[in-house]
Amino acid sequence: MGTSSKAPTVLVVEDHAESREMLCGILQQGGLQAKGAADGVDAIALMQEQAPSLVLTDLRMPRMDGMELARYIKSHERFSQIPVVLISAHLPAASARIPTIAAFLLKPCSVDHLLGTVTGLLRQHAQSHAQWSFQV
Repeated sequence: MGTSSKAPTVLVVEDHAESREMLCGILQQGGLQAKGAADGVDAIALMQEQAPSLVLTDLRMPRMDGMELARYIKSHERFSQIPVVLISAHLPAASARIPTIAAFLLKPCSVDHLLGTVTGLLRQHAQSHAQWSFQV
């Protein structure tokens, strides 16, 4: 299934190039647009150009990790409504509980679970924005 220009864009933030390419490929096969960034610093630069519909980020990365990126996204009005999904082989510390994460996926996760989580969150996000935009 190809992507159209109307398909939601997912920003995949992953420091391992092979994993980043694989995740982007899975999302594209699922009908979504996907862009990749090597870490949180690169992700912010891409977000300044075009805000994604959802951010899928690894936890452990150089320069800016996934939790720092999530905090940045939620603290900036322009990006604060973007759902953030954390994907990692490592569980975040209990002290890192932050209400900024829409979902957590433990690596390795199935393609179906990844696509189901991402598309479900995108659907919820679109519905909540449609609901607010039509209220008088």
